[in-house]
Amino acid sequence: GLTAFLRQIGDNVTRLDRWETELNEALPGDARDTTTPASMTATLRKLLTSQRLSARSQRQLLQWMVDDRVAGPLIRSVLPAGWFIADKTGAGERGARGIVALLGPNNKAERIVVIYLRDTPASMAERNQQ
Repeated sequence: GLTAFLRQIGDNVTRLDRWETELNEALPGDARDTTTPASMTATLRKLLTSQRLSARSQRQLLQWMVDDRVAGPLIRSVLPAGWFIADKTGAGERGARGIVALLGPNNKAERIVVIYLRDTPASMAERNQQ
């Protein structure tokens, strides 16, 4: 599955053990369905710049991220005019929230930003504020 593919490309941290919606459970101390910001950053960079995905698949991945509009109040609202952003967001139980984004000036994806929150008492509306 996906975890085996991730190991093949050098990500020894990220793991996917369950399907939606069970993977959103975010139980304290549970290593299932987890990653780290550093691992996700390295994996996304590898997927978009190496030959692990075909050029067509790289374009599709990027387009899915460009088309995602959930991060409007999260990141888009605080970027300077003319900055590129492509993102994917997620949320789970127990205050879990994830944002993976490509962004940069002059409409170029020069940076990868990965933010993960969990165990926060903030409501979803509060987690969606800047």
